[in-house]
Amino acid sequence: MDVERIMPGMGVRSNVGTMGAAGVTLVRDDVKVLVDTGHYGTRDWLKAELERRKVSPADIDVVVLTHLHWDHCLNVEMFPQARILLGEDELKEGFLMEPGQPQNEAFKAALREMKVETVGDGDRISSHATALLTPGHSPGHVAVALKGDDGRLTVMSGDAVPNYRAYLRGFPDISFHDRKQSEESVKKLKDLRPDLVIPGHDSPFNDGGYVERDDFTLILRRENEENSTFTFRHVPADRPIIHR
Repeated sequence: MDVERIMPGMGVRSNVGTMGAAGVTLVRDDVKVLVDTGHYGTRDWLKAELERRKVSPADIDVVVLTHLHWDHCLNVEMFPQARILLGEDELKEGFLMEPGQPQNEAFKAALREMKVETVGDGDRISSHATALLTPGHSPGHVAVALKGDDGRLTVMSGDAVPNYRAYLRGFPDISFHDRKQSEESVKKLKDLRPDLVIPGHDSPFNDGGYVERDDFTLILRRENEENSTFTFRHVPADRPIIHR
């Protein structure tokens, strides 16, 4: 069994709106499981990362959609042969951007043309992976728990716990469905005391803090056929300077 973060998740807020890229994780178990697929703007990147690992879309047996927000699911059509798993309430009530929009039902109709199945709490996904119902951020959000033969527990939390800040304070930045359920879902995952949390929009962490940190590069297009790029890295702070 092996777990690979093939695309890191990131969330950025600006004065002109939010920019989100959902993480995508590959689990190689008795079947190959992909947790979330990202959105169309990351499709070429997803294809390249799968190819780099010598995995074709046809090799993916199961796709778990943690929820139906656009940044987590729009590349699902790349995997027409896979079983598509999501929460029952998500299939009924979930939405791409906000409830009541016509594109929600159009997307669900397309999903139903695939091998879509709903999962409940504790349902088996693969030999080592199970579904965890974690509603609140969305109506039927599902996280994935993966327990290795060594007993180590990895949780792919989606946006139930989108980042380390949400894990610490017990509530995600945004709850689109139900605040109380969101808080209960964070507590449910924390009570598992996972060895590793792979969140929807942040670097992996556990109760001791970040396990690794992802770089983030902001690219600004300029008028003279150049790009201005700003790369943000997390490095240890300098030692204090003490003047005697």
